[in-house]
Order: sequence, then C-alpha cells, then structure tokens
Amino acid sequence: MVTQEEPDLPTCVEEKHSLGESSMSSKEVLNTKDMKMPKVSEVMTKADIKPKSMHRAKTWSDVVENLYRFQQAGYRDEMEYKQVKQVEQVECWPETGFVKKLQRRDNTFYYYNRQRECEDKDVRKVKIYVY
Repeated sequence: MVTQEEPDLPTCVEEKHSLGESSMSSKEVLNTKDMKMPKVSEVMTKADIKPKSMHRAKTWSDVVENLYRFQQAGYRDEMEYKQVKQVEQVECWPETGFVKKLQRRDNTFYYYNRQRECEDKDVRKVKIYVY
C-alpha cells in the first residue's frame, strides 16, 4: 500500500508576513529567480544521460519491483531519481532491498511496504530503460 505525506512547509506569503519576516503584501508573488538555488555539481550534469532504448518487463523480479516503485512516484528509474532529487542513496528496506521511501517531484512522499507491491497484472506496465 502506498501512502502520501506532504511536507510541512510554509506555502503562503501571508504566513511569512504575519510573522514579520517579510514586508510583502499578501497579493505579491515571490520571484523565484531572485532566490539562491543550490548549484548542481559537475557529476550531476554528467549524469544527465538519456536512455537509448526501452522495453517492458515480462516477469517479476527484485529489479522490476524497484522500477515499479520509482515509476509509480514519477521517475524512470533510480538514476533519474538521484539526478532530480540530488541524493546520494535511496532509502531501502534492509531485509528485502526494496525501495522504502521516495519523494515525488511535487515534494509529497510515497512510503512502500517491505513486501512485494507490484502485482502480476502490473508487471507488464513497468518500463526497463537501457543506457
């Protein structure tokens, strides 16, 4: 079973304004171009690799299970997840080695069980990318 959790981040300008941290009115929009963004390392720019081909899974395996979890969260595979989220390692269950938790692009989290979640009917939906 997959559960979603949204991170507890201040999302509105009014909240900051009420705390006295900003002198913006509630109707002004934050300009994201002025904000400092983390620099992407050279390793991450080199990791901007596009897949050469794709085929579908035919039988279930541990690899297919993890790919199913990444694709359910909106990523091609572990490589794209690490590139987008700029993380070194993905959280996995120590007993099975399956992915434990993933963060989607909209910053909500997917939590996965220790056991298999990719049912036989979903195996053929999993895409396997070749680099």
